[in-house]
Amino acid sequence: MVCQRCRGLLVCENFDDLGIETDSLYTATRCLNCGCIEDAVFRANRFSSSERTRGVPHRRSTLERKR
Repeated sequence: MVCQRCRGLLVCENFDDLGIETDSLYTATRCLNCGCIEDAVFRANRFSSSERTRGVPHRRSTLERKR
Protein backbone atom coordinates (compact mmCIF):
# COMPACT_ATOMS: atom_id res chain seq x y z
CA MET A 1 0.00 0.00 0.00
CA VAL A 2 1.11 3.55 -0.70
CA CYS A 3 0.63 6.63 1.51
CA GLN A 4 -1.63 9.30 -0.01
CA ARG A 5 0.43 12.12 1.54
CA CYS A 6 4.02 11.19 0.66
CA ARG A 7 3.83 7.99 -1.42
CA GLY A 8 5.73 6.12 1.33
CA LEU A 9 5.17 2.53 2.45
CA LEU A 10 2.06 1.81 4.58
CA VAL A 11 2.12 -0.97 7.17
CA CYS A 12 -0.77 -2.38 9.22
CA GLU A 13 -0.53 -1.89 12.98
CA ASN A 14 -2.74 -2.48 16.00
CA PHE A 15 -3.49 0.56 18.17
CA ASP A 16 -5.11 0.83 21.61
CA ASP A 17 -7.78 3.48 22.07
CA LEU A 18 -7.04 4.92 25.51
CA GLY A 19 -10.13 7.15 25.48
CA ILE A 20 -12.45 4.18 25.95
CA GLU A 21 -12.48 2.32 29.28
CA THR A 22 -12.83 -1.13 27.70
CA ASP A 23 -10.07 -2.99 25.92
CA SER A 24 -10.39 -1.63 22.42
CA LEU A 25 -7.71 -2.49 19.90
CA TYR A 26 -8.17 -1.37 16.34
CA THR A 27 -6.17 -1.88 13.18
CA ALA A 28 -4.94 1.06 11.14
CA THR A 29 -2.23 1.77 8.63
CA ARG A 30 0.85 3.87 9.40
CA CYS A 31 3.28 5.33 6.89
CA LEU A 32 6.89 4.44 7.60
CA ASN A 33 8.05 7.63 5.88
CA CYS A 34 5.86 10.44 7.27
CA GLY A 35 4.05 8.71 10.15
CA CYS A 36 0.53 9.37 8.86
CA ILE A 37 -1.99 7.06 10.57
CA GLU A 38 -5.26 6.18 8.82
CA ASP A 39 -8.02 3.85 9.94
CA ALA A 40 -11.10 2.53 8.13
CA VAL A 41 -13.31 5.45 9.24
CA PHE A 42 -10.78 8.01 7.97
CA ARG A 43 -10.57 6.30 4.57
CA ALA A 44 -14.37 6.01 4.32
CA ASN A 45 -14.79 9.73 5.06
CA ARG A 46 -12.16 10.63 2.47
CA PHE A 47 -13.89 8.49 -0.14
CA SER A 48 -17.36 9.90 0.58
CA SER A 49 -16.14 13.52 0.48
CA SER A 50 -14.41 12.97 -2.87
CA GLU A 51 -17.61 11.44 -4.27
CA ARG A 52 -19.62 14.52 -3.21
CA THR A 53 -17.25 17.00 -4.85
CA ARG A 54 -16.53 15.03 -8.01
CA GLY A 55 -19.32 16.57 -10.13
CA VAL A 56 -19.10 20.12 -8.76
CA PRO A 57 -17.73 22.59 -11.32
CA HIS A 58 -14.95 24.89 -10.18
CA ARG A 59 -15.75 28.57 -9.71
CA ARG A 60 -13.85 30.98 -11.86
CA SER A 61 -11.61 33.49 -10.14
CA THR A 62 -12.45 37.20 -10.13
CA LEU A 63 -9.66 37.89 -12.65
CA GLU A 64 -11.23 35.53 -15.20
CA ARG A 65 -14.67 37.14 -14.73
CA LYS A 66 -13.38 40.65 -15.56
CA ARG A 67 -12.08 39.60 -18.98
